[in-house]
Amino acid sequence: METTTIASEKGGVGKSTCTLGLGAELARRGARVGIIDLDPRSTATTWLGVDVPPGEHIGAILGQDDVAGAAADLALTSPWHPNLTVVPGSRDLAALETAPQEYGDLRLRRALEGWDRDVVLIDSPNRQGGFLIRSALTASDRILYTTTPDEDGRTGVEWARSNVARFRQLSPLNPDLREAGVIITRWPDTIATRDALGALEALEQDNDGLLLRPFIPERVIVRSSRAGEVWWGDYVKGLPVVEAFAGLADQLWPAYARLESEA
Repeated sequence: METTTIASEKGGVGKSTCTLGLGAELARRGARVGIIDLDPRSTATTWLGVDVPPGEHIGAILGQDDVAGAAADLALTSPWHPNLTVVPGSRDLAALETAPQEYGDLRLRRALEGWDRDVVLIDSPNRQGGFLIRSALTASDRILYTTTPDEDGRTGVEWARSNVARFRQLSPLNPDLREAGVIITRWPDTIATRDALGALEALEQDNDGLLLRPFIPERVIVRSSRAGEVWWGDYVKGLPVVEAFAGLADQLWPAYARLESEA
């Protein structure tokens, strides 16, 4: 099982979109995919269309010590695909950021033990350096950053990368955590604006060859599908987004890459 955190220190830069886009693509290819919704806004949970029983969310794992194997018990199957499951998020998670957490950073990693998933994706909160993101980084093999082609997106990546560097420097819990790349979302692929092209150039300079291609194109269908709690790939207008995530999945999870005849 490989665990990847999707991160940025800015909201609205596509963390949930990337988490679910990559998760749906891998599930379609036969991978058993688990989503951990660590964002108190619970966007991924709502978007995946699952019905969450009261109190049965990721906070139940992070708020106590006896959590070995708990992720499997709380996971719910999404109607998007039978291979796609989610451990739900909750607004209650915000309270955990300020509560005392003795050895709490290890709980999520222990909760993932024994879960029958091939790939786990963690949709992280915006706040970097807090208890929730430390839990994610401790549990992960690698981290992916998301950004939009603008100044806010660039800042979000910069601050998130700085936080990860600090985590690797100061925390002994996960010295092997690695950076897997930076994904650009909401790319204006019809006519790229001067601002977007300028942001792209700056992102390439700032991120040491981590920028991944293809970029995720801006499509209204993605926002519409979020409101409808459905997958954009069920609609013709969403297919360019599906194809972009397929190209990224080929690179990031080569064990599940498409055959040349399928690409």
